[in-house]
Amino acid sequence: MFHSCLLREDPLWRDDRLPKTSGIPGGIRSWLEESASLTARLRAATGEIRVEVKKQGWGRPFLSEASQLGLPWGRLAWVREIILSGAGRPLLLARTIAPQSTLAGAGSQFTRLGTRPLGEVLFTSPYIWRERLEWTRLPAGIWKLPGLQPLPQWGRRALYRVSGRPLLVSEFFMPSVFSLEHGDG
Repeated sequence: MFHSCLLREDPLWRDDRLPKTSGIPGGIRSWLEESASLTARLRAATGEIRVEVKKQGWGRPFLSEASQLGLPWGRLAWVREIILSGAGRPLLLARTIAPQSTLAGAGSQFTRLGTRPLGEVLFTSPYIWRERLEWTRLPAGIWKLPGLQPLPQWGRRALYRVSGRPLLVSEFFMPSVFSLEHGDG
């Protein structure tokens, strides 16, 4: 069973309720705090987007992920890791963790997304809501993707509820994302 094909270790996550003076530049903060669909925002900035599934299946969440999801350490969960691209370049790396209990009912679609963006499901269902948001600044050595340059330095993690059951989504921004709305997209 795998932990991650993207990350060597669990990032250090910080609560989103930090004061605005926490050292996060405004152009980055607006992406970290986005309350609507990142998929829709990226599509608006670049045109069509594409999902490349790097790995999906049963895996072991990192310790902080298991804690956020209320899972005992070592319990398997559904893990999906993707690269979201637009305008011919990678924009976002994402990691979704769903406990087995979340995959029942409204959550059953998460194992059948294929190359469909998760955001198209999260922001169209009345049974899904965001409960918590965290952010991270990533060290360069955390990545397992040596061919992908430059690597993300900023990420966010959101805990969603799907009919009351937990779903954890981590999104890591490629540096080029932060210039998209300034005419460089």
